[in-house]
Amino acid sequence: MTPAEEAVALEIRRIAREELRLAIDAADDEELASRLDSLALLSLVVAVEDRFRVVLTEEDAASARSLADLARLVSGRAAVEALP
Repeated sequence: MTPAEEAVALEIRRIAREELRLAIDAADDEELASRLDSLALLSLVVAVEDRFRVVLTEEDAASARSLADLARLVSGRAAVEALP
């Protein structure tokens, strides 16, 4: 991951832990679905959209199988001022 993607991944972990109270101590390349149920995963995606001011389609969410995938997707779409 690039430094920007790593920063986004750290922020996603913070959102999951502090705002959503989700235990997401998965490795960057581990599938999120193996750690979160579908409702928790949806909550995380919505919180990430709000934080980074991006819109993720169903296809985006399905293709972002790991934390690294989600961070890569968000860092590529978010405006520079929205990134950590």
